[in-house]
Order: sequence, then C-alpha cells, then structure tokens
Amino acid sequence: MQNNTGHNLNESTFYQKSLDIFRLTRSIAAYVTNDKTISKMYLSKSASDRYANILVMDSLGLVPKIAETEIQENPKLKLKYAKSLQYFIDNLYSNCVKLENTKIQGNDFVRLLRKELILLKRMHKRYVKSLL
Repeated sequence: MQNNTGHNLNESTFYQKSLDIFRLTRSIAAYVTNDKTISKMYLSKSASDRYANILVMDSLGLVPKIAETEIQENPKLKLKYAKSLQYFIDNLYSNCVKLENTKIQGNDFVRLLRKELILLKRMHKRYVKSLL
C-alpha cells in the first residue's frame, strides 16, 4: 500500500500493530460469540456480543485513521491526527475491559488483547513524541 509520495504503510510498525489488533479483536469476537457475523452481534441482546461488536468496529476504524495520519504531509495536521488516535485506543481498551467483565469464556484472549492495547498505547506515545 503506497501513496503518491512513496510512503509505504507496510513498513510502519504502528500501522502493522493496528492491523494485528484488528485481527485479534475479530478472532476474539468470533470465539466469544460462536462465529456470529457483525450484524448478528450488533442485533444481539447479549452484552458480550455487543462489546465484541464494538471492539471489532473500533479496531476496524483505527486502521484507516492510522493510515491517514501516516500519509499526511502537513506536519501540523499529522500531529493533530496522531493525537486524535488516543481516543480510539482508549475506547478500545475500555471496551476490552467491559468485555472481560461480562464473564465470558476466553478471558485469556481478552487479557492478551489488553496487553497488546497497552503496547499500542506506548507506541502511540512514542509516535506522537517523534512528531513534536
């Protein structure tokens, strides 16, 4: 995935980590909800299904936001976009905790996701500092 300036998103560790987070959230959602589709999770009355759906949708939304930040050429806008990513990361972490508190099977996987989100938070802080 290359834009016209030659910046390769596949070389970005921050972008790659966001893809890993998406894959992990999708796998957890599939495990927790017995392979329900996104629309079935959304319509479900189960709290665990709803939180799993929110996790997948938030992690899916994070990937293009990071891509948008990475390819931004204006340094001020790039910093602004990078700082706004904190909201998405915090939201993911919060919903991860909520999913874990619903007493589902697979809490070990959810804990793994929380650890990965903590790593993503650290990467984000370093990323923002590198832009200053």
